[in-house]
Amino acid sequence: MKKWYYSKTMWVNSIALIAGIVQAVTGNVWLDIATQASIVAAINLVLRLVTNSGLSK
Repeated sequence: MKKWYYSKTMWVNSIALIAGIVQAVTGNVWLDIATQASIVAAINLVLRLVTNSGLSK
């Protein structure tokens, strides 16, 4: 088991969340929501395939 801050999946999702908040606050949208969701989902799938340990509490 590893700490949450060593998780690539957690970092990718945190960055996606921050990017979404920045877009909502500024109104500056780089990609439409469907494209963003697809990219994050694809990255999560790849990271899930290479993950071999869970997170500790």
